[in-house]
Amino acid sequence: MFLSITFVAIMSSIFIRESLNGDFSSWPDALGRVLCSALPLSLLVVKKIPFNLYLIISYYLLLFCTFFLGAILKFYDRFHWWDTMLHFFGSAFMAFVGLAIYKLLLPNRLEKGISRWMVFLFVFSFAVTGSVLWESAEFAGAVLGTMEEDNNRDTMTDLLMGVAGGIVS
Repeated sequence: MFLSITFVAIMSSIFIRESLNGDFSSWPDALGRVLCSALPLSLLVVKKIPFNLYLIISYYLLLFCTFFLGAILKFYDRFHWWDTMLHFFGSAFMAFVGLAIYKLLLPNRLEKGISRWMVFLFVFSFAVTGSVLWESAEFAGAVLGTMEEDNNRDTMTDLLMGVAGGIVS
């Protein structure tokens, strides 16, 4: 709860600061940061949290690396490997989210009868789908003009790192 409230407050203050400075072109990004920060808090409100504390902390670590270090402190511009690394770890994170959802939805009595390959395929597919959705959001941001233009090489590298993160996880 502390992490979620802190992140929402920080991202909201950045959103307000950018708006007051007249930077209206980045408001969708800033609003997206606020909503992503509030996701675990919204899960607390509905009292359905299938995720353990390690996953929630990892989520905020990923948000910190993406939003604060990457976008605000410009690590994406300063380090060419930053984006690629985050796509790998983002996909790995999504694999663990998929595993948590799998364990939540599958009754314990049925778990023994399911092949490990089916579990792998579910978790891997969950991770890769997360990568595809993220790349789709990046493309939409480029089309709307709120994000930098993407190229095919960057998109394919990001997607391959998403596949690699899913396989490794």
